Amino acid sequence: MATTTVPSPALASRFRTLAAEWQAATRFLSSAAATANHPAYRAVVALGPDVVPLILAELAATPEPWFAALRELTGADPVPPADRGRPRAAADHWLAWGRARGLA
Repeated sequence: MATTTVPSPALASRFRTLAAEWQAATRFLSSAAATANHPAYRAVVALGPDVVPLILAELAATPEPWFAALRELTGADPVPPADRGRPRAAADHWLAWGRARGLA
């Protein structure tokens, strides 16, 4: 049974601050490892699983590379091998996964 999770306003605000910092700092990096190891990205992951709906909302707007964080936070990987490296397709798989769980 799916449940809807609504992050607190404080968590949403902290997430948006960290996401903006990460996006600004890594905009021109091509290395997925470098972007996933940025301190702001790591701080988002440290916020815990309650941040997953916020990440999925970001993916709905633009397919930023949040996939490593989602895998780390959820233990899931709904992206089939054929769609790895295709950001829009990977985002669509994650959004379907989130909708099935009431998270997106």
